[in-house]
Amino acid sequence: MKSFDPYQVLGIKPEAGLAEIRRAFREKARLLHPDAGGEVERFLELKRSYEILCARHSPQRLRLVRERPSGGNYLLTFLDVTVRELALGATVTVVVPDRPLRCPRCQGRGVDPEGKRETCPSCAGEGRLAFDSRRRRYEIACPRCGGEGYLLVETCPTCRGRGELPQEKEMALRIPLGARPGDLLYLPAGPDGPVIDVYFELQVHNQEDLFFEEDRLVSLVQVPFWQAALGGKILINTLEGEEWIVIPRGLNQGFSMVLKQRGAYLEDGSREDLFVRFKIVFPEELPDEVERLLLKIAQIMEKKEDSHELAR
Repeated sequence: MKSFDPYQVLGIKPEAGLAEIRRAFREKARLLHPDAGGEVERFLELKRSYEILCARHSPQRLRLVRERPSGGNYLLTFLDVTVRELALGATVTVVVPDRPLRCPRCQGRGVDPEGKRETCPSCAGEGRLAFDSRRRRYEIACPRCGGEGYLLVETCPTCRGRGELPQEKEMALRIPLGARPGDLLYLPAGPDGPVIDVYFELQVHNQEDLFFEEDRLVSLVQVPFWQAALGGKILINTLEGEEWIVIPRGLNQGFSMVLKQRGAYLEDGSREDLFVRFKIVFPEELPDEVERLLLKIAQIMEKKEDSHELAR
């Protein structure tokens, strides 16, 4: 299978910058957009190529790592994503630790400026200390109380004595292609990023009809028993949305099919297959008319089976 090349799809060279990538996408999108008569699959391929290359040029990008951190200052947390966000390598918003803010109440001192005060024992409340040196008398501001003559003795209630308040900020980050449920993603500390290294463990919220089974993407289709017998068109859920497919007559329980290169994206931009699994469902209650018709069908089928036995 030929490897997917987003540069070739956009018609640019690998050394192209972000401005050239955007320009190439706009020009090709005008030609390939379905509203302009273009093919849906080619437009989706163009859009995915553009997203991949923008992610590669983004200064803030999550990285897939294989091992948990063993030491140092870091935060390990969970990142909740949907099936589509993970499979398509979408952009998600995360909250990360930011640089702390100096406490506005105590100005970083850690004590309550409006709280209880005690006389400074070093200067006896004078605020200054005097001493003699070579027949000269010197006075300096008391270093313990800063010349105030008193000490603040109650902990600041706003920062609880820390002198600073923890801060957080939101960041829009791209999930790397090829990531799967349970993988670990790494966001390093930096001037435009979090104040410490952050590791995210991926938690995926599966849908009832679209989910990961280990690393494989599965679309589960519930087929009414009468349609399983008759066959025809049925609506299934894919990464691109709902679409119609044709199922054969006499569908058996557990029947499955594969949609080639319609599954989750891989790291190189190519796609895995989508596994479509069919489940025949029977309603708990049937209308009286339906029960009568089913009984009639059963009688017809039993006569047919009996005639086959006699003919042997």
